[in-house]
Amino acid sequence: MEQPRIYRSAVTGAIHPQEKSGRFEAAGIWAPTDISNIEALTVLDEVHGLARPLYKLRPILRSIRMDTLETTIDVGTGLTGVEKVPALVEATLSAQAYTPVPFKLWKNVVHVAMADEAQKLARHDVMRLHIEDAARDLARMENKQISTELLTATDVAAGTAWNAMATPPQSDVDPFNKICEVIETIEGAGWKPNQAVCHPRVWGGFIRNSYVKGMVDVGLATVGATGGSVSLPGYPTINVITDYALLNTAFYLLDSDAPAGVMGEGPTEAERYRNPQAGFDAYIIRQYLQPKLVLADAIREITGAYA
Repeated sequence: MEQPRIYRSAVTGAIHPQEKSGRFEAAGIWAPTDISNIEALTVLDEVHGLARPLYKLRPILRSIRMDTLETTIDVGTGLTGVEKVPALVEATLSAQAYTPVPFKLWKNVVHVAMADEAQKLARHDVMRLHIEDAARDLARMENKQISTELLTATDVAAGTAWNAMATPPQSDVDPFNKICEVIETIEGAGWKPNQAVCHPRVWGGFIRNSYVKGMVDVGLATVGATGGSVSLPGYPTINVITDYALLNTAFYLLDSDAPAGVMGEGPTEAERYRNPQAGFDAYIIRQYLQPKLVLADAIREITGAYA
């Protein structure tokens, strides 16, 4: 029996039937008509729903939704005004500059298979366990790929690791000196940094720094389970996100509104099949995406922040 192949449009969110692999043409809204179709749709929805909170690094990128796997988008790179224009003199026309950014989305795949014996003998919901594992691994792959793209950012050396101790409990260096320097560099290029991301080890070294502890006490820095925020008088507030996929010695500062980076977010496929020879039912979820840094001036990587 032919098994259902469906996809969710990244643009509209609607579910459509998919006649050929790799082709995403909305011939009509898809409505499940039998139990196998309903199961495929349920698996797709549950995997997506469980994975969404785990996409920790996606908020630092601007999502560009597309239902084609290869395309080019134009990213605005800045508008320059004219200073001190005299009376009755026409100002030079300032046109927005655009840079074409090509995308060729790749796919991340999770394969959920359930043996007949496991389904017959299990005392718990085997399918639910498989779906949770699939969602977790989709998020792991995406976070890892965003982390790899962040490595292409311009480097700025921390100089001294933030967890270094001179005479305990006195830290060797004040991290805010380098952070403020990088903020000023990004602002000097016309952008306003509002996000920072780092490995939990780097964040731990930062918040235990003796210079930072005083900032936490007066509320200029906040600490949470997955990050926090940093704010100094005269500087923008920086929200901090931590994730284990990131390089464990680096601290990234960026303007997510610029945007420093974008996420090419493609469609998601779901397909159900049965292997009677081996005796198992399976579902395949394919997620198409590509993260990419597009504005080099809007992001910096502080290297050697932890040692």
